[in-house]
Amino acid sequence: MGNYKSAFGDNVPTPSLEAAEFLQENLDKDTISALLRVEKISVTGSGTSGVAATTIPVGAEIVDVVVHPTASVGSGTAKVRVGGAGADITNAMTMATLDTLARAATIDQTYKVVGADGIEVVTNGDSDQGDIYVYYKK
Repeated sequence: MGNYKSAFGDNVPTPSLEAAEFLQENLDKDTISALLRVEKISVTGSGTSGVAATTIPVGAEIVDVVVHPTASVGSGTAKVRVGGAGADITNAMTMATLDTLARAATIDQTYKVVGADGIEVVTNGDSDQGDIYVYYKK
């Protein structure tokens, strides 16, 4: 495969099979497993407080969280916690002003590894809106 960039089409939201095969053939399994992954969790302002993130696997380590507000809501915040109303994993991050990013200032070392209950995003109010990006390693 000569030019692997051609495997990423303009209208393709994820890499094509050809691009994925190129990466698998050229990276060893330890490098692939060490790559950072991201889970995007959207809250829409319609009672989405406590939205569960289900695709992060058990045993993954949360290493960063970034909040991107999609509306201005004066008292908006978001935090990540253990699923099922468990302990807080991050501090409450401001999600109050459209397009003003916030990053987790703290990630609790006790809860940063995803357990059987998974994780969930909790907002301050049902009108809070934004995308929460949870970065993790397997």
